Amino acid sequence: MSLYAFVESGCLERLRAEEWASAAEILGGSATDTGQGFIEYLRLCGVLDRRDGRYRLSPKGTLLTSEISLARLGFYLEAYAPVTARITDLITNKAEYGRDVVRAGGALSRHSGTVATVSYVGLVAEAIAERQPRRILDIGCGDGSLILRLCARLPELSGVGIDISPAAIENARADSARDGLADRTSFEVADAFSPDTWSEKAAAADVLVGVGVMHELFRDGEDAVIEVLNRLADVLTEDKVFLLGEPELRYDNRENDSDFFLVHVLTGQGIPRNRTAWLDVFRRSRLRCKRVITNAVAGPRTCFYELTAR
Repeated sequence: MSLYAFVESGCLERLRAEEWASAAEILGGSATDTGQGFIEYLRLCGVLDRRDGRYRLSPKGTLLTSEISLARLGFYLEAYAPVTARITDLITNKAEYGRDVVRAGGALSRHSGTVATVSYVGLVAEAIAERQPRRILDIGCGDGSLILRLCARLPELSGVGIDISPAAIENARADSARDGLADRTSFEVADAFSPDTWSEKAAAADVLVGVGVMHELFRDGEDAVIEVLNRLADVLTEDKVFLLGEPELRYDNRENDSDFFLVHVLTGQGIPRNRTAWLDVFRRSRLRCKRVITNAVAGPRTCFYELTAR
């Protein structure tokens, strides 16, 4: 919570502008007792170093305020804040997720997009390299970060993103224009799980990618997931491939795995689910898993399953 306040208040941005800064400079005004005490608290926690009454980020603080660290923090403290605030009601059946409480979708899209971009762009680029695709489709694209980074990295690639959220698509289009990629990317409002709602451009993509988009369907049972996989199989004609990235928990308290587990329990989502369980579901569908790709990243790791039609 303190790191989140440090960022939201502008303190981090002001501190980064100086090699060493006073408490008043960090706080953007006079250092009240509360503000000074807050800065000292961060020093006691090892986030800040102090010398001659001035402060800077410590090596620990630099790691904790990296792009991906702050995105993970926002995932829990912003996106899932409405859910964790109602834990008592949810575990005692006084509230039901989806009816009485929902997560913050905009924040979830933004922070998950950052994590996906930083952690998985290289992995996805490597996974599709041998296929040399002309167009890639991201189903459930959120803010479009993955498509935009991939297209920036691979100038021969064009990308399409679809998401059911109009607000997410609007943000993706704005970012595409900002990054000078509007000529090679497009973003559309559509249901990721209903290919009949996709545009011709989206359906014609050589490679489909989806990160963390499928596990929520398990709240309706495995048959619901298999039904969607079978719909996607109809799109995977010829040599098209679907890269499905889904979290794989270690079932321990390392790297926020336990926190990740809890927020998904509270929202009735279909994880934890290990790769053995996923492979069993694929076997019961019309998709075949050709390989599993993963890399070691901070936080819950993700497996990418390379799927083709049988």
